[in-house]
Amino acid sequence: MSTNHFLKIVQILYSVFIWVFLIITCFPLFFLDFLVWLLTFWFDKRTWLLHRYSCFWAMFYIWTNPLWKIDIKGRKNIDQKKTYVIVSNHQSAMDIVILYRMYTHFKWIAKRELFKVPFVGWNLMLNRHIAIDRDNRKSAATMLRKALNHIKQGSSILVFPEGTRTSDGTIKRFKDGAFIIAKKGEVAILPVVVNGTFETVPKNGLVGFKQTFAIRVLPEIPYESFKDKSPADIAKEVQQLLTEEHKKIAPNYYN
Repeated sequence: MSTNHFLKIVQILYSVFIWVFLIITCFPLFFLDFLVWLLTFWFDKRTWLLHRYSCFWAMFYIWTNPLWKIDIKGRKNIDQKKTYVIVSNHQSAMDIVILYRMYTHFKWIAKRELFKVPFVGWNLMLNRHIAIDRDNRKSAATMLRKALNHIKQGSSILVFPEGTRTSDGTIKRFKDGAFIIAKKGEVAILPVVVNGTFETVPKNGLVGFKQTFAIRVLPEIPYESFKDKSPADIAKEVQQLLTEEHKKIAPNYYN
């Protein structure tokens, strides 16, 4: 048996273990999630406490895997008293896990299909995250209305402006939606760069081994600096900003 063949078998077994562990632990973790919601939904309209628990749930999978670590820099750029539109590049489903490490309150804008996934989707619904149907134009209007309502209540909105995960690790063109929300909500944009998830949880489901996930929280972009620009222009500028930072931590994608 060749070394490559042996390593492939090991990776398959490791991936099976990770996915089985995830599924099994979802039962008790969601039970606690539901209990927190049951005890707090009547007074915690922003689901702030439930979001704190969701941070714990996400970090549980990092803490219990000795091969995974998170390297976060720039968290001081987050003003916990302010409301943002947080924009991040999107490498894999693992982004959703590691971004909870920012330990700040937000609502995801996520594709509607995720809300149908057992446990994970139920958590999204309990937290009042925002679903969007990519094939339905009316869904975009509903998403915008809900996002602005959350902003008024003091919750930041987290968006992957690429719309879908990258196909090769590089940052792709940003769509306008996040920047329309920022303009209409009159809030600052908080740019975030993630790296390391592309190889760790690719679309084929085979989980990568040892990895340090990088999160870089860049300084906020004040509303006053872009209020007179079009969403398309803002999207291009923010995409360039994130790409320049991503090249610093992952130059191999751009060579």
